[in-house]
Amino acid sequence: MPEAGAGGAPLTAVIGAISFLAAIALAGFILISLAAGEWTSELKTALTIQVKGSSAQAIEEDTQEALRILNSTEGVITANAMTSEETARLLEPWLGRGNISDYLSIPAIIEVKATPALRRDLGLLRTRLAAAAPGATVDDHGAWHSRLSAAARSGQALAFAVFLLVMGAACAISVFAARAGLAANHEIVSLLHLVGATDDFIANEVQRRFFILGLRGSMAGLFAALIALGAALLITRTGATESFFLPNVNLTGGVVFWLLVVPIITCLVTAATARMTVLKTLRRQY
Repeated sequence: MPEAGAGGAPLTAVIGAISFLAAIALAGFILISLAAGEWTSELKTALTIQVKGSSAQAIEEDTQEALRILNSTEGVITANAMTSEETARLLEPWLGRGNISDYLSIPAIIEVKATPALRRDLGLLRTRLAAAAPGATVDDHGAWHSRLSAAARSGQALAFAVFLLVMGAACAISVFAARAGLAANHEIVSLLHLVGATDDFIANEVQRRFFILGLRGSMAGLFAALIALGAALLITRTGATESFFLPNVNLTGGVVFWLLVVPIITCLVTAATARMTVLKTLRRQY
């Protein structure tokens, strides 16, 4: 069967579109995993102590007492109080830049790095802090970590499901295209049988054609997906959709390496499906 022909360009275009969608779905799976890892890496070892008070002086006094308790607690690796400027920057997404007055009694924030043993049992630390600094509260980020991890797993499952559906669509298209190719070349196939060609020989020819078309289409689809992903990530970081909460994910060489799986799988799926379809059809008809 010829590599080009009336059905070559449309089939290549369809495979390219399938490869594009598969690459986008797989990239979504990988980027969600990277983003969730970046989001949760600090939450696994970090604690946040918030110190409230009726005045700046009361907040400062409770902050110093809380730092004293933390530095004397076994399992605390580091404990650093954020400056008022750093705390004010945390409120800028809601209040805007320059809208935080000195008259506001902004709670102090203490960032704490703790060992896993301390994180598993914070009861003693909460009791000591409550006695020394009544305005201090401990947030171990446990609920936020659980919700974020669950959301990431749901996103990954959805992306992988889309990837599998796209690969299933590639199988279905290969089946229809292989059957159409046999029907269009029925006389050539009959002549090959008359001169002694086996079913495996004909299937190999069809498989070779579909592999070449799949390689062309899948590489074009992967290239288009890389351009789309690069543009999307660039807009996310520098455009109007930039957010204070979004993690800094990049289209690194590792991500691109894993995306190379898409054309490989697409070529194998289209070629193998076409071969099996041809063999099944020939055994039924001849």
